[in-house]
Amino acid sequence: MKRIIFYLYLLWIPCMAAADPGSLILDRIRYTPEDQKVFENVMEKLVPLCNEPTSVLIMKAAETMLGIPYVGKTLEQTPEILTVSLAKTDCILLVEACVCMALTARQDDHSFEAFCENLRQFRYRDGITAGYLSRIHYTSEWINQAETRGLAVEISRQIADTPLSQQFSYMSVHADKYPQLSADRILVEGIKAVERKLSEGHYYYIPKSQLEKNLDRIQHGDMICFVTNIEGLDITHVAFAYEYYTCEHDCCPDGRGCSNGQRQMGFLHASSSEGKVVVDKKTLLGYAGGISSCTGIRIVRFL
Repeated sequence: MKRIIFYLYLLWIPCMAAADPGSLILDRIRYTPEDQKVFENVMEKLVPLCNEPTSVLIMKAAETMLGIPYVGKTLEQTPEILTVSLAKTDCILLVEACVCMALTARQDDHSFEAFCENLRQFRYRDGITAGYLSRIHYTSEWINQAETRGLAVEISRQIADTPLSQQFSYMSVHADKYPQLSADRILVEGIKAVERKLSEGHYYYIPKSQLEKNLDRIQHGDMICFVTNIEGLDITHVAFAYEYYTCEHDCCPDGRGCSNGQRQMGFLHASSSEGKVVVDKKTLLGYAGGISSCTGIRIVRFL
């Protein structure tokens, strides 16, 4: 009997050696052929630009994804495995995807599998997928982890130096809004522990009253985080800063480099109201000013 088991083991070894490691990785990832097609389309644009600054790569990825449909709650599926959602997206998924595709373009390995691993490192605490609680749910923690990994720096304090009094409790208080939490009190207790730890942190922001005078310190490709006064919640929406120029005269096509041109700071985002990824018709100042629950913004710059 032992001899038979040994022979079976010898037969199993070459089969495993012949298996495609990428296929084994993708077996543990939720995605569709359409998601992979979007990835390939974006990477075709990014790889030739791999030596450009990170912000250039990020914004090229974001512009390539213009028109992608907005769909919310695509991550709320069971079991908890890495979910790739490129053919449909929401605001934070768009930011994650563009940043991770930019990182992948700068690596030697430009594969879909490499992109997925970059995505995992952003979305899950310490880059480890180990159930619902291992996923980063609050944007503030997402920013903290990106900074710890040396991939980004928040510059809100440099710009305005205004402390943000921030307490986290929204998910645990509103557990009924989250299918996984509403069905499992143990998960709620785990989320409470995360919230307590985040509440101990120190945060800074740019109040709406200081936004206009600081627009020139925001750069094309920065991550814009819209801070909210909703109790227990930190950020309700994220976008990419989108710089453009306007000119009241007919002397130039877009105002850039023209003596009559005026710099404008807009933003590119996955818009729930538009139902797709767009460069918003409103300026950053106009958008933030029009939302009563928005108290200001936080700015993150990718390195």
